[in-house]
Amino acid sequence: MGVHVSTCPYCHTKNVSFTAVYDFPITSSEKRCLFICGCCKEGVIWEYLHSNYNPVQVAGDLDKVNFLFYQQWPKIDKALCPPDTPENVVNYFDQATDSLNSGNFDAAGIMFRKALESATKGLDSELSRINLVKRIEKLVENNLITPALGEWATEIRLGGNDAAHEDEPFSKEEAQALHDFCENFLRYAFTLPAAVTRRATVGCYTTSR
Repeated sequence: MGVHVSTCPYCHTKNVSFTAVYDFPITSSEKRCLFICGCCKEGVIWEYLHSNYNPVQVAGDLDKVNFLFYQQWPKIDKALCPPDTPENVVNYFDQATDSLNSGNFDAAGIMFRKALESATKGLDSELSRINLVKRIEKLVENNLITPALGEWATEIRLGGNDAAHEDEPFSKEEAQALHDFCENFLRYAFTLPAAVTRRATVGCYTTSR
C-alpha cells in the first residue's frame, strides 16, 4: 500500500504518513482514494491523477512515483483570527494557533500572550508604556473593555507567563484554553465594535411617514 505525506486535518500533525487503503474511481477522469493517518488513524480522501495505477497497488512514497494529489476531504481548516483585528495582532494570533496545531504548546502560550500584549496597546496607545497588568486595569477603568474581558485578558497573561517561565511543559489543554480566551477577547474588543460602527454608518432602518 502506497504512502502519501501531508498534514492531517484532524490531529494537525505535519509531515505525517498516510497509508492508502481503498481506491474508488468516480468517473474516468476522477479518481479518489481513502488514506489513514499514521498518527491519529482518521481517514482522509484525496483526489489524484495517475494514468496506470491506484495508490493501494503501489508500495512506497507515492509522491515520488508521479502521483499528483490535489483536492481532499476533509480540508484543513485554517483557524482564522476574528475579523477587524489589527494586522500585527493577527500575525501573533496566527503564529500561536499554528504552534498549537503543531503541538508546540509552550510556544503557543507565549504567542497568545504576545497577541494580547499587542491588542491591548492597540485599544489605547497612551497605555503602551505601562506593564500589561496595569494596562488591563486601566482599560477596564476607562471602559474600553468590560470587566469580563479584563478577566479573560488576565487569564491569557497568566497562562502566557506560565508557558514562558514554568519548568513544567505547557499542556495542549492549557494552550487550547488560551486560544479560546484570546479568540473571544479579540472578537469582543475589535470585531463587534467594528460591526456596530459599520451598522451605524450604513443605517439599519428607513422610516417612512
